[in-house]
Amino acid sequence: MKTVPSAQGSILLPLLVVAWTALPAQAQWVVTPHLGINLAGDAEFRRGGPGGSVGYYGDRVGFELDVQRYHHFFKDENLELARNNCGVGSRDEPCVDLNTDAWSFMGNVVAPIRPKGAKWRPFGTAGLGVIHPWVEGPGDQYDLDQNDLALNVGAGVMYSRNRRFGLRGDLRYFHAFVDEGKREGGYFKDYGFLRATVGVTFSFPRK
Repeated sequence: MKTVPSAQGSILLPLLVVAWTALPAQAQWVVTPHLGINLAGDAEFRRGGPGGSVGYYGDRVGFELDVQRYHHFFKDENLELARNNCGVGSRDEPCVDLNTDAWSFMGNVVAPIRPKGAKWRPFGTAGLGVIHPWVEGPGDQYDLDQNDLALNVGAGVMYSRNRRFGLRGDLRYFHAFVDEGKREGGYFKDYGFLRATVGVTFSFPRK
């Protein structure tokens, strides 16, 4: 099983420490485990996986780190390696069962539309990060991976049942920029997709 890339994973803790020391006393930390699903675009339709975010929400602005695990990420017909896959290329060639998974790591700015304390808090969000997809197949020639700079933008809503617990849903568009000159991994052009998530929120006010 593919693990979190060390280069991306190693930056999460320092960013959280810096954010914690810079926040005002009234900031509210929010941890949200969620499930995500892809709805449109170059990623596999109705595929997704578990994920989560950690960040804070103030009265006017917030910040978060969002991590998502994607199962069956790319569509096989969009992969150059899939020319020998079932239904692609020559029927005389054997089928190759390819599988592409991915991690995404995003740092986002979150802008709540309603003030802190309201039960329903719509928000807008945008940010930058890295998507790390990899291809797995029956032979070593199919074991490829790549790191793609990506941005995301979207909106959602949080519903607070009480000070500590609530629900959250959002819809975001992701666009990844692929360096075609490197020819690394199995996908050699920019790609984009729409992701929906639903999760529970655990809030930790700083005072």
